[in-house]
Amino acid sequence: MTKYEKYAAAAAFLLFSATLAPWSFDFPLNDDWAYALPVRALAETGRLALSDWGSSTQLLHVLLGALWAKLFGFSFGALRVLNLLLAAGAIVMFVKLLEEFEAGRFEKLAAGLTLAFCPLYLVLANSFMTDVHYFFWMISALYFYVRRLKDPADGTALFLAGLCAAAAYLTRQLAVALPLAFTASLLLKGRPKARDLALAWAAPAAAVLGYALWFKLAHGPTWASENYVAASTLAHVAKPLAFANDSLYRLFASMAETGLLLLPLAAGYVFSLRKFTSGNPEGGRVTRGAPWLALAVMAGFALLNGTLPYLENTLSVSGLGARTLAGAAMKPSGLFASTFFWTAATAAAAGAAVLLMCASGLALRSGGPALRFVFLASFAQLAVSLLGAKYFDRYLLPTLIPWFAVAAVFAARGIKFHRPAAGLALALYALLGWAGMKDYLAWNRAKWELAGRSTAALPKEVISNGFDFDAWHNYERNMAYLRGLKPLKQINEWEWQGIIKYKAKITFAQDPRLTVLDTAEYSTPLSSRKGILYLMAPRPTARQ
Repeated sequence: MTKYEKYAAAAAFLLFSATLAPWSFDFPLNDDWAYALPVRALAETGRLALSDWGSSTQLLHVLLGALWAKLFGFSFGALRVLNLLLAAGAIVMFVKLLEEFEAGRFEKLAAGLTLAFCPLYLVLANSFMTDVHYFFWMISALYFYVRRLKDPADGTALFLAGLCAAAAYLTRQLAVALPLAFTASLLLKGRPKARDLALAWAAPAAAVLGYALWFKLAHGPTWASENYVAASTLAHVAKPLAFANDSLYRLFASMAETGLLLLPLAAGYVFSLRKFTSGNPEGGRVTRGAPWLALAVMAGFALLNGTLPYLENTLSVSGLGARTLAGAAMKPSGLFASTFFWTAATAAAAGAAVLLMCASGLALRSGGPALRFVFLASFAQLAVSLLGAKYFDRYLLPTLIPWFAVAAVFAARGIKFHRPAAGLALALYALLGWAGMKDYLAWNRAKWELAGRSTAALPKEVISNGFDFDAWHNYERNMAYLRGLKPLKQINEWEWQGIIKYKAKITFAQDPRLTVLDTAEYSTPLSSRKGILYLMAPRPTARQ
């Protein structure tokens, strides 16, 4: 690729994102509030105190957010812009990673645009959760590790890989899998040099040890560290049969959703299935009959579990993003509410998953150590993710999505990649992603504005308006209260919310048992009719 072509996908992503005017939405989405609270405190008071809710290490994430807030002022709009810029940077590093495997210009651009317009990526990029920050550092680490594996004399690349892995760890603990995967790659090549192992582990090990000492000696435990990070994980794996069953479901569900999320890349091989089993110039092929067996398994999973989506919480029958309000069945959601759409999407996802698995098999057979390292890094992170008590669709971003995207691009070296099919899928993909994001931001803005209009009669703290709204106004105060009553391990996950004395709620549907105090309309590209939110409260009694 030329000097400027490698930035094309990132530039397209920024232009695409700008049409949504993300800087104008000054409110948190999903878990944004949990990371914004320590950012605000650090920027305004200089005190670093992590939220009790956040289970990730998040340290570098918060430090970068606080620096940004000092420069541009604290607001969710500003933090969202920071996240979008890092998301664009991650796309640049992703394309640079693909360049290391010498695939065609169109295929690399298609892969970059697939990531840029991926509905999951769009939602996470327009948030302030740790996913995109982690993805940037993780992809950067993969890039430098791959450069080192391709050139054993490149010590600088290995040093930079270690620094990026350390930065990734200081964002999310999942990054511990990266130096482990690199070590495994060295062992597979033969006896590794002690110097290489030391250089690979120096920065990540320092990050792990430094964070542990700081957290234990200076910061102190949080609710998440006491109850979720270790305790819930141990409880999840303590029942082997249930854990195995849960993991098997997560694996099949993850593969189906990855097929959907990487549909434009899979579409490039829709006319090339036979080529995977008949051999190619790269010297590899997929075992004959394996694709049909894989398709039968994916179809069986769909028959047993119904149509997509299978995982929480970005894709749903009500649209994109975390669904935080009740009554979503009344929300105008267009295609997302269509049974036919999800049936077709499930069939397409199953087929796409099979094509991606074929590309993966070909890449593993004919690729070198650097390519196999990307596989090891992706699946090592997936293995760590599967241990957790909770498993969300956003966990696919650092795990399955990079590997199958790389494999799809690599396969194009020997299998014809159908550009019109990929281009058409990409255009439809971008259109659906844009409409879904426009809708997601619109109804969230409406719910915050509706609650804001009622503050004269109803304080925001007593309005049930979705998890993110309730947490932003109540979590910190309520957790401080609960901490004063009992030890962290005795505080239940949702106890902070249970002590709120709600006097009204906002939903998508009217409740005949309540009286409507106010309404808010919003426009959505998913429907020709406007969406309506209702602010409702209990009817006054005769004595009142």
